[in-house]
Amino acid sequence: MSLTTPYQIQTYNVRELNKAWKETTRLINESYRTKKNRSAELQTKLLALLFSAYTEAIFSKLIHTPYALSSVEIDDLKAKFKNNSYEGWKRCLNKMVVKITSKSENEKESIKTEIRNILLTYIKKPSEMRNRLAHGQWSIALNSPNTQKNSDITKQIDELDVVKLEVYKKSFDLMVLLIEDLVESPNKAHIEHYDDRLENFDLEQAKMAQWTLQGRLNKLAPKPS
Repeated sequence: MSLTTPYQIQTYNVRELNKAWKETTRLINESYRTKKNRSAELQTKLLALLFSAYTEAIFSKLIHTPYALSSVEIDDLKAKFKNNSYEGWKRCLNKMVVKITSKSENEKESIKTEIRNILLTYIKKPSEMRNRLAHGQWSIALNSPNTQKNSDITKQIDELDVVKLEVYKKSFDLMVLLIEDLVESPNKAHIEHYDDRLENFDLEQAKMAQWTLQGRLNKLAPKPS
């Protein structure tokens, strides 16, 4: 296997992370099926870290799309992402929307608002929780200066489950399609697909709103003989 560019390397990494995601969710389902709830809870936190790795690999792959961004733009986005992943995504969105020449400023502002709202829910919120997990705050989160408990994020960690993470990932993947079109072809693919992709995002949100952990457990429960 000859992988020479960051884009090729991260494309491969994304595929491997998708495999890891499927295997980890399989293990969680099996733990629940066999009533090993504590194991499922621990595996779920590992899945949250895996989601973070996946979003980072996707971001890196995206900004290294061939012929899309200059090396200066790529370095700028890397630096922004390193300090704050949400701000990195937002900067990437803003850079790409500027490149649209066939829409008015009001239309472009509307695109930024729509996608930023998605980023807030599916990048910013999970990253805050992931940062706590990655820094050893496995069950109880601290505030930013590490001086006292952060009750809001502690509650998020406590209520985390595999179904919520699957909603995060599917929503993230749908959002990435919107940004990929902007990166690869702001005046063609974006124009052709944006409305349909946004409509599909909303449709999938309505479907996923019905997903619950209890519904998953019911499906995994042994069927009466």
